[in-house]
Amino acid sequence: MPTISEIVTAILTCAEGRYEVSLSNAFELASPSIEIDSTTVQLKRINREGAGWRTVLIAAIPFDSAKIQSAFRWAADVRDMLAEPQTADLYMFLLIENIASEDAARLETDDRFCRKVVIRVQEDIDSFLNRTFLATLSVAGESDNIVDPLLASLNSLSLAHTWVEPHLEKWRELLLSGQSGDDIVKALKVAAFGDRDFK
Repeated sequence: MPTISEIVTAILTCAEGRYEVSLSNAFELASPSIEIDSTTVQLKRINREGAGWRTVLIAAIPFDSAKIQSAFRWAADVRDMLAEPQTADLYMFLLIENIASEDAARLETDDRFCRKVVIRVQEDIDSFLNRTFLATLSVAGESDNIVDPLLASLNSLSLAHTWVEPHLEKWRELLLSGQSGDDIVKALKVAAFGDRDFK
């Protein structure tokens, strides 16, 4: 079973280049009502205007009903402190000693207060985090991770039309820029062909 510090280290690695990270000592949120090993991490998407904070509560506890209920009360207290719409982005990562897979699955289906993810006894940290919003994006066929459909489409396009390869990164940026469709089309044309007129 990994420790909380190992999970936090893995989160920082996954978040690099994708999320701004704030650790628990940087903000004021509720603490668990009874003594459990816990910490809080907040993450915000970088390069996305208006992105909100995602709050991750991490608790390491024995497989004990009172400790589990205390962790749930902690989640409820934190949820009460968060402003809308951050309450929708509250997660709890549970490291529960010797929990059976069926009990872990049952706890994960209980979405009161927050979304819960319970590490399985033989699960490694990467597999665990790949079941969360921190999952790494990959090109189709490279791994079992979540596939970024835009990246997969652009790579398929470059296989069929090799001339587009130097433009893919710029095109991806433009397609994700949030501009209007007409502005994106004009910018894509300029990125590929410059200011040439095709009349």
